Amino acid sequence: MKRFLLFSILLLLILGGIAGGLYWSSAQVPEFYQAALQQQVEPEVRQQEAKEFVQHSMQIVNDVHNQEPLWSQEFSEQEVNAWLAEELHQKYNEWVPEGITNPRVHFEQGQVAVGFHLTLKKWSGIISLRFKPWLMKENRLVLELEHARAGLLPIPIDEAITKLIQEARAEGWQIEWSQVNEHDALIVHLDRPDSDLPDLTVLKVEPGVFQIAGKANESRKQ
Repeated sequence: MKRFLLFSILLLLILGGIAGGLYWSSAQVPEFYQAALQQQVEPEVRQQEAKEFVQHSMQIVNDVHNQEPLWSQEFSEQEVNAWLAEELHQKYNEWVPEGITNPRVHFEQGQVAVGFHLTLKKWSGIISLRFKPWLMKENRLVLELEHARAGLLPIPIDEAITKLIQEARAEGWQIEWSQVNEHDALIVHLDRPDSDLPDLTVLKVEPGVFQIAGKANESRKQ
């Protein structure tokens, strides 16, 4: 009987330690996200960087609308995060799913990290995703998922991805959820016959910088 009680106590302590460890892990904040939130930037500087993001985005829109033969654009990590902080919730809050606040990005060599604060009924913490965006070929965009985490804990995202794919296909997009390089990956076909999108030819991620380039859709020009 004493051995059983001792075993039960030890088991409860172990389970309690595991639960505490899991809670601690889920409450941790990724370094890139913490650094982005703690970055000291004067309000007027951040507002200017947000404007630069909008200007660069509008330049792409204008180039595509004017059917420029070639176009390219570069976005810095600072200007993207400035726009996320200054304008996303203020101007486009209806686009943001309920419970999500303070999204931030981090550009590394060949990879993008995304983090945001998620508030649910029974949990509040940081969700982070790390993925590799690249072109399998012209107009074939691959988002190769390295990991998805709540704090430091891996989390499944199959259900969310399935809903995303269903909604995208309902809008006419051809999109797949597959395995690439032993990672889960979204494969998006950008060459829709009914689309005004240009041909995407270059996608590059370097430390602090995201670059894209493309050309006019020749079939649409004819």
